[in-house]
Amino acid sequence: MVIIENSSDLKYLQQIIDEHDSFWIPVYSDAYKHYTQNQISFIYIYSIKRDEEFIFPARHYDCLSLDIEHVQHLTSQADIYILAKKRFKKFYPHRCYDADLMAWWQTGAMLPLNETNTAAHDIWNRWWHNETDINDWLPITKHIERCQSMRKEFMNAYSQFKMSDEFRRYNELAIDTFAKIEQVGLQIDTDIFKEKFQTNGIHDNKVYTEYNLYTTTGRPSNKFGGINYAALNKEDGSREAFQSRFEDGFLLEYDYDAFHVRLIADLIKYQLPYESVHTYFGRQYFNKPELSDDEYEQSKQITFRLLYGGIDKDFEQIPFFGETKKYIQALWKSFNRDGYVTTPLLHRRLSKTHLPDMNANKLFNYMLQATETEHNMIIIANTLEALKQCSSQLVLYTYDSMLFDYDMNDGKRFIIRMKNILSEHGKYPVKIKAGTNYHNMKDMSSRVV
Repeated sequence: MVIIENSSDLKYLQQIIDEHDSFWIPVYSDAYKHYTQNQISFIYIYSIKRDEEFIFPARHYDCLSLDIEHVQHLTSQADIYILAKKRFKKFYPHRCYDADLMAWWQTGAMLPLNETNTAAHDIWNRWWHNETDINDWLPITKHIERCQSMRKEFMNAYSQFKMSDEFRRYNELAIDTFAKIEQVGLQIDTDIFKEKFQTNGIHDNKVYTEYNLYTTTGRPSNKFGGINYAALNKEDGSREAFQSRFEDGFLLEYDYDAFHVRLIADLIKYQLPYESVHTYFGRQYFNKPELSDDEYEQSKQITFRLLYGGIDKDFEQIPFFGETKKYIQALWKSFNRDGYVTTPLLHRRLSKTHLPDMNANKLFNYMLQATETEHNMIIIANTLEALKQCSSQLVLYTYDSMLFDYDMNDGKRFIIRMKNILSEHGKYPVKIKAGTNYHNMKDMSSRVV
C-alpha cells in the first residue's frame, strides 16, 4: 500500500496507471450529501496487473492531504474503471469507464457491494448520522478494508469482461449525459419545497437529482433525498416548488406524443402518419373517418391495452398490430434459441440467464423500455451539445418528456431548435408546455411553428 504524499509518489502513480488498467474508488467526505455539494476524502486506486494499491488523500485526517486538482493530471492510455463514475465526473473529466456499468453490461446488475461495509462503518453511521463529513475521520485502515472488499467484487466481474465498441459508446452516452443533467440542479422556491416534501438537501435554492441507470431494463429511475423525481405528483401542488433560475425565465417541457407507439413502428419498420396515432388507430377500431371525444379516449385505451397486455386475435387484421405481434413472436423465438436478444440502437444484450420468469410480452416490454432509453440518451447527447451555445439548461428527464429551465435571452429560436432536435424534425411529435413553475404549465404547441 502506497499513500501518495509528494510529487515523487504522484509521478510513480502516474507511471503505473498509464501502463496498466486500474480500478478507482472515490470516497466522499459526507456519506449523505449529493456529490455536487460534496468533497473527496480520498481515492483508493488499484493497479490490476501489478496488484498494487494506492491511496490518494485529499481531506482525510489520517493522511497528509494533497490538492484534489492533482488527480486531473493522472491520465492513462490504459483503461481506468471508476466506482460511480457519474459522480466522479465533477472531479475528473478524462476518459474512464464506470465499474458498475461493466458489471451490469454482463449480468444486468450492479457490482454486489451491499455487504462490503465493515462493522466500524455501520457503527460509525449510526453514531454520527447527523454529523457532516464523517468519512474524513473514520480510521483510514477501516476504509482500506472496505475498499479491498469492493475490489474483490470488481475483479470477479473484470476477469470475465471483454471491452467492446458498444460498451464504450454506452458508457459515454449513459454516464456522461446524465451526469451533466444532474450537475445543473433544479431551482426551487425553498418555502414551498420544504412544506411539500418535508425534507431539505437544498443548496443555493437548488436541489439535485441522481439517476440510477442500472435497472433491469436500463430505464433509469431518479431519486435523491427521499424524493422520486421521475414521478413527481401532478395533483398535490408539490410541483409548484420547481421554478426558473433566470429573471423573467420559465420552465419549458417537451412531452412526446404516443412515444412508445412510434418506437414500436421503428422496431417493426412500419410507417405511421405524422397525425395523432390515436386518431389513426381509432378510425380503424371504429371504422369511421371522424371520432368523437369519447371514441378518441377509447382509442387510446385500446391501443395501450393491446401493446402492454397482449394483442387480441381480432386486432391482428390491423396491419400495425399484426406486424407487432409477428415481431413479438420472433423476438421470443430468438431469445429462447440464442439465449439473448440485442437492443437495436446500442446493441446491449438482454440475456436469458439474467432475466428469469420471462414471457413473450414481458420481453417485448423490456425491449421497448430499453429502446426508449437508448433513443433518448442519443437525443439528450445532441441536446446537450446544442445547449453549449445557450444559457438555458436541461434540468429533468422523465422517460417521455424533458424539462428545460429557459432563459428568455435565448429567444424563440431556442424553443424551435429544441423542438426539432427532440422530435427529429417531426418524426416523434412533441407537445410543448411552459409555465412559471412546474405545476402551472400551459400548452403552447400551436404557437411554436
